[in-house]
Amino acid sequence: MKSSRLSLAAGTLVACASVASLTPALAAAPPRAHAASTTTVTLKDISFKKATVKIAKGGSVRWVWKDGDTPHNVTFATKHSKTQKSGSYTLRFARAGTFKYHCTIHPGMDGKIVVR
Repeated sequence: MKSSRLSLAAGTLVACASVASLTPALAAAPPRAHAASTTTVTLKDISFKKATVKIAKGGSVRWVWKDGDTPHNVTFATKHSKTQKSGSYTLRFARAGTFKYHCTIHPGMDGKIVVR
């Protein structure tokens, strides 16, 4: 009787292992997260083109330098780009709020990101 119990127990373990190995393939795929969007702000003519940008929480803003030989930077209270004449700088905004920024070289060159 002991050997039939052991055989039954071993068979049950094999069956459970087989079902367990199939479970991930049969499980529903997790819902896809929406891809966070990126909004572009161009630095040109000593201004931020799209001075005010509204984005959803989790979205990004990409600043692109297109002002020839004129250097600029993007400066927030706690983060900033390097001062440059070309290239780009991207930030992702994980929380809601209004975030003001400016170029430290050019007074009046200001922008604002509104995150909902």
